[in-house]
Amino acid sequence: MNIYRINKTATELVSLEALKDHLRVEHNAEDNIIKALGQAAYDWVEQFTGRSVLKTYWKFVSQVFKAGSVIEQQLPFPNLLEIESVTHRLSAADQEQPARYTTSQRNSISSIRLISKGAPVEVLYSSGFGPDPSFVPEAFHQSVKILVAHWYQNREGLSCGIPTTVEKFLYPYQILRCA
Repeated sequence: MNIYRINKTATELVSLEALKDHLRVEHNAEDNIIKALGQAAYDWVEQFTGRSVLKTYWKFVSQVFKAGSVIEQQLPFPNLLEIESVTHRLSAADQEQPARYTTSQRNSISSIRLISKGAPVEVLYSSGFGPDPSFVPEAFHQSVKILVAHWYQNREGLSCGIPTTVEKFLYPYQILRCA
């Protein structure tokens, strides 16, 4: 199984202006570091929760299953927004053949079910809460602001750890996976 991020929404979850307001910074001298901390906080939130926050496009390629077997595969990074295509990647010159499939969802984890043709299955899909920040729960916005403030104040790395407030905000949204 391989998963590739095709692209993510260019929109920021929390704008530079909102971060500067939260930090009480009125000058522009540190805009680049604040933007970088905002991106790092956004990435950390996605990693911690196991979710795409803003609309993100993914390409999922399954392993090869025996022809005729039923495949039920979870799609990483909820919340599923749209499946663009599902194809069997046949070995002859990477010929693709559309696949018939069904989807199901349990505890916000989406799965795809289909019959294998003895070739990897490629799924192009998008996931996240939506295309812009207004679709995202406020806990995510606040978590990014708190992380940026923590990292901005502790730039030298002397204070380790993540503020417990952030973890408490995000625990209800965390996807736990069994290995």
